[in-house]
Amino acid sequence: MSSTLRKSPQTLPWNKSIELPNHHQWKHANQSALLEWKIKARPYNTTIANGMFAFMLCVTLIFSYFLLYKNAKFTLFETFFIAAPGFFLFFLALYGTTHQKTKFAYRLTETGIEVCEWKAPGKGWMIALKWLTVIAAIAVLFVVALDPSAFWIALAGPGGMGFLYLGLANSKQFQEIHSLYRHNVFTWDEIKHIYIDKSRHLISLEYEWLNENINKTLPWWTYVFCDKKDFDHILNAILSKNPSIPHTREKVEVLQF
Repeated sequence: MSSTLRKSPQTLPWNKSIELPNHHQWKHANQSALLEWKIKARPYNTTIANGMFAFMLCVTLIFSYFLLYKNAKFTLFETFFIAAPGFFLFFLALYGTTHQKTKFAYRLTETGIEVCEWKAPGKGWMIALKWLTVIAAIAVLFVVALDPSAFWIALAGPGGMGFLYLGLANSKQFQEIHSLYRHNVFTWDEIKHIYIDKSRHLISLEYEWLNENINKTLPWWTYVFCDKKDFDHILNAILSKNPSIPHTREKVEVLQF
C-alpha cells in the first residue's frame, strides 16, 4: 500500500517529464522538482489582439464586398471565387499574427522557479497555404476551360500564393523572426509580490530588475501560466514557498517585452 502511495504522485500531470528544446538545461537539474509542467499561452494583451483581429476582418469583408461585388459588377459566385483564396490567406496571416502562442515550461524546486520560454515558426498555416494553392490551381484549369479570356485573372490568385509559399518556406530570415528562446531563473527570496488572476489562470511574480541603461532598479514581472484544472494546486505550491511575501488577487495585464 505504501509503495502505491509513493508511486501515485508520479503519475500526476505536473510530475510527468516534459519535452523541452534540445539545447535547454535546467539550472537546478540536480534538485528534485516539486512541480513541473508545460503549457502553450498568449503572453500579451489578448483583449487588444482579439479586438484588432475582429476589426481587420470586418474591414476586409466590407472592402471586398464594395470593390468586387458592387463596383466591379461581378456576380456573387465570381466575387466569391476571386476573393476566397486571398481572403483565406489573409485570414490565416491575420490569425497567426494576433493569436500567436508561445510554449512555456516551468519547474519549481526548493530553491525557486525556472521558466523556459520558446517559440518556433508555426507549420500549420504553411501546410494550409500549400494545399490551398494546389486546390486553387486545379480550379483555375476549370475556369480557363470555360473562359480562356479569364486566364490571367484566375492565375493571379494561385500563382501569388504559390510564390508566397515558396518564399516563406525557404526564407531563413522568416524562420529567425518567428523563433524565440528564453530561460529565466528566480530564487524564492527574489520574489517581492505575487499577483493572482484566477479568471485567466495566471500568476504574476514581481521581482526587481536592474536597467543598465539608466542604472536603476525597477519592478518587473514574470508570468506563470496554468491550466484551469491545475491552477489552485500550482498557486498553493508557490504561496507555500513564499508565506511572508504579500499577494494580491486582481486582474493581471500581461506586458509583452
